[in-house]
Amino acid sequence: MGNAPIGNNFWEGPLGVVNLNFDSMDLGKTTDETELEYIEDLKEIFYAQDGTQPAELIPTGQGYRLTCKLAELTPARLAKLMRGFTVVGNSVKLAVDLYRSGKTNFAKALTVTRADSDGTASTDPLFKLNIYKAFPKVSKPATFGPENQRTADVEFIIFRDATHSNAFGYSGYASSLGL
Repeated sequence: MGNAPIGNNFWEGPLGVVNLNFDSMDLGKTTDETELEYIEDLKEIFYAQDGTQPAELIPTGQGYRLTCKLAELTPARLAKLMRGFTVVGNSVKLAVDLYRSGKTNFAKALTVTRADSDGTASTDPLFKLNIYKAFPKVSKPATFGPENQRTADVEFIIFRDATHSNAFGYSGYASSLGL
C-alpha cells in the first residue's frame, strides 16, 4: 500500500498526479500538470470626474476550468470525452454530433482524486474534488511517435449546477457544506 498524499486535504501539499473519473468512467491518471483555473469577469465602472482608473469593479461572471493531460488512453475513454467518437468492440467510428446543448447533453460529473507517491488514487473524501457538471474539450487527442507517450490534452469547462445549491462542486464532505 502506498503513502497518503502530502497535506490534510485536496488543496494542501503538492498536487502531483491525479486520477480522473468522468461520468462514472475511470479515465486514468494524468501526466504533466493538472490546473484548476478560477475565471472571473469584472466590469469596470468609470466616473469622468474620478479620472481614467475604475472607481468600482463589479463581478459579472465566475467559473472554473480544469486542464490536464490524460496518460492512459483507450477508445472507450476517448468516446466519453469526444462527441461523435463511437466505439463498438474494437472498431471506432469518427462522426459528428452538432448543435446540441453542451451543458444539458454532455456535461457530466467529474471527480479529481489526488494520488499518493505510488500513483494510487486516495479513497479519503478529503483528497477528492467533486464537480457536478464538467464539459470536456479534447484539444490534442493522440500523438503517435517513437519518443511520444500517447496522451490527450483535455480541458473541462465547469458549469454551475442549479440542482446542487447553484454550486460548481465541492471537496471534502458535502453534508458539512450543506449540500
